Amino acid sequence: MDAEAKSFTFLGNEGQVTIPFFQRGYVWDEANWTDLLADLFNASRRHFLGSLILKQQRSASGEPKNVTVIDGQQRLTTLSILLKAVFDCLPADIKENCKPAVRTHLFFKRYQTDRNYLVRIQHSHVDASAYTAAIKAGLDGPALDANGNSPNRILRCYSYFCAEFAKRPVEELTGLFNRILHPQEKMLVVIDLLEDDDEQTIFDTTNTAGVRLSGSDVIKNALFQRVIQLLKDQGQGAVELYNRTWARVFLLDDETIQFWERKKLTGRLMRDNSEVLLHSIAVIKGFYDPDKHLLSDLSKLYKAQIARFESAPELVAFIEEITRYADLYRDKIPEFETDVALSFSDASLRLFHILDVLQVSTFHPFILYVLHEHRADEARCAAILLQLERFVVRRLLAQQETKNFNKIARDFITNPSALATEAKQTTDEEVLKGLKAISNKNAALVLFWIELRRRSLDRKYDSTELKYDYSLEHIMPQKWEQYWKDLPEKRDTSGGIMGPDDAKKDRYEKVYWLGNMTLLTSSLNSSLRNYAFQKKMAGDGRKKGVKAYASLSITHDDIVVPFDCGDTIWDETKIAKRTDALSDEVLRIWGEKAKGAIQDS
Repeated sequence: MDAEAKSFTFLGNEGQVTIPFFQRGYVWDEANWTDLLADLFNASRRHFLGSLILKQQRSASGEPKNVTVIDGQQRLTTLSILLKAVFDCLPADIKENCKPAVRTHLFFKRYQTDRNYLVRIQHSHVDASAYTAAIKAGLDGPALDANGNSPNRILRCYSYFCAEFAKRPVEELTGLFNRILHPQEKMLVVIDLLEDDDEQTIFDTTNTAGVRLSGSDVIKNALFQRVIQLLKDQGQGAVELYNRTWARVFLLDDETIQFWERKKLTGRLMRDNSEVLLHSIAVIKGFYDPDKHLLSDLSKLYKAQIARFESAPELVAFIEEITRYADLYRDKIPEFETDVALSFSDASLRLFHILDVLQVSTFHPFILYVLHEHRADEARCAAILLQLERFVVRRLLAQQETKNFNKIARDFITNPSALATEAKQTTDEEVLKGLKAISNKNAALVLFWIELRRRSLDRKYDSTELKYDYSLEHIMPQKWEQYWKDLPEKRDTSGGIMGPDDAKKDRYEKVYWLGNMTLLTSSLNSSLRNYAFQKKMAGDGRKKGVKAYASLSITHDDIVVPFDCGDTIWDETKIAKRTDALSDEVLRIWGEKAKGAIQDS
């Protein structure tokens, strides 16, 4: 390969410059555009904007030259859009003088006898139409409305530059235009690969050296590079395959692109939907082993798997399988916002809501496997997912180890009957014990679904659906010492009277029992939160108390109604009694003998 420092004018000496159809879309944002402009408007310094890797393609004698962009499409796209935006913002007389330069560098003719110009850079699939529209605007196409509101990043880039240039005097714009196209402004290092050079190896090398590609981008590139190698038809079959599989599923429109790029917190990591999907498939197919591999290994493992395919039909079948799983993922695995209404009767949605709140995605491989394997038997699929819900919740409430969920999910795929076996490892006694030392997040989740179950069973409620946007409140506050000084006489397990220290310890423990917690429609004022029970319930005149936010039965029926009937004491006895009642409801939903409970397969 040959590397040389060049100015942007090198583009005028190329023919068609093609960004491969499978490369990722344009991802630069306003921060990148701002930095670039600040650099280029500084006329007192030399500019270096990075490297481009191009591969010369074989062409027949007399045919136009064609090069492929292996790396650097982000800066190449940005510079060409910037040059066009500067041109479009110049006065009419200066634009007329600059038109030949724009034609030379941003357009080309395949043959000198052709009448029409073609856009020189043929962009990747996802951005081709937007890029062409921006380059042709006002020349060979309609002018663009540069309002900056387009969902497409390339069009937003064009709008941003136009808005910035509108603030600048003509002298600065002409200076910038001339600087970009000055032969001595060698702002790029252009690396030319020969036809026989392995571009995937070069691409991977630049990626590890700092080109920020997502794991799914690397996997996609490896997939379709291998398709091109196996089909041996100069990529025509690969383009058709790409359009009907990957592009249809992942790049159909801006909404689709945003869905797959959307990140979610899974444990301690932020991962986008595409990575969660591809990781799930790798686990299902067996080439990702949770005992041996890390998420950072995913791209490497996919490339090794892809290299094992020795025929095009095998690889095509694998790509088609990925798209089937992707369709299931998008159709069946919901994304949750606080404005989503939930009901107890929708068991599958309940499972996904629970996993979402817990930030658990480790069971997505098993869920996708079940959805795929039992897609013709909805009842069987629903029964397995209900089993999974009970397994997860029971482990959660019993505060048992969850770090091995990755391995367990893999085992459930290879041996589905293991789900029933694993679930029985957690007893009802362990679940109930966990309700007496439950975290705020887990308590809120459990109380919310108890409330929805009550509403599903009692017709007195106007609505059986609720949104998950309530605040957890400890009735006896966590900081009870100032206003809850009176400690009732308590007996220990042997029947003797507790001493003061043991009584305090007992209270500290019971504050974190489920029976001392409830959900409110709004958080209490921080100062009111620690007040004595009567004032906390009714408020102090200026600040509203629990009663004002008690629309749920777990608060209104359990706490407010007895209070209004004269039961104005809330102590450890009340906490224990309510914990017992709520424990019974927990077991009716997730207990060993609950309706539809797990049975041996």
